[in-house]
Amino acid sequence: MKYLLTLNILFFGVVLQAQQFYLEGFGSFNRTKYSASTISPDISLSTKSDYLGYGGRLGFGADHFQIGGEYRSNLTNPYFKNDTDSYTFDETYYGGFARTKISRYPAMRFGLVLRLGAGIHKTSAILKKNGSRFNQNYDAIFGFNGGFGFSIPILNHTMLELGYTYNYLKRPDGVFIIPAHNATYHLISAGLSLNFVFGKRAKEYQHVKENWKFQNGWRD
Repeated sequence: MKYLLTLNILFFGVVLQAQQFYLEGFGSFNRTKYSASTISPDISLSTKSDYLGYGGRLGFGADHFQIGGEYRSNLTNPYFKNDTDSYTFDETYYGGFARTKISRYPAMRFGLVLRLGAGIHKTSAILKKNGSRFNQNYDAIFGFNGGFGFSIPILNHTMLELGYTYNYLKRPDGVFIIPAHNATYHLISAGLSLNFVFGKRAKEYQHVKENWKFQNGWRD
């Protein structure tokens, strides 16, 4: 409880002192990298499965560094099958992240983005067998992620965000006799972000915008 209270105080302290507010929505292409557990004759989780997702991030902080929250969910699910059975995993992620963008003026110029995160994966296993469908939920699973990408200016403080994220988690035994396995996956995302700047830093941005070199496409 004391730990959570300390985190809340820290987070709201960052919000109150924030120089930048960051909001991103994205779509993703995901690819499994599960361990080689066999869950049914001729079904191995080591088989790669591609699926689609979507999500969003909201962050506050300094001009070059933000902390915040992230939500992700599946549009389609990873799929494993043989002639009679199929297994899928429907998953939603809630977590926090720390993000930095390497750029002189991160809210309006091109830059390299680095990000680390951790959070909870809520997963439902779905078994289809002989025409019947069965759903069962895992308990919440804690996982880590990290990635990099590029933030490309489109208009004013609107950015095109392209990135890669490596997601690491382990699922335990117990759902439809699916053995414990490494449920790591790759995520490639594309989306748009809004980047709002406040305080003294906002005045610096305005000065740069009004500079005739910037207006004519120069990058000093």
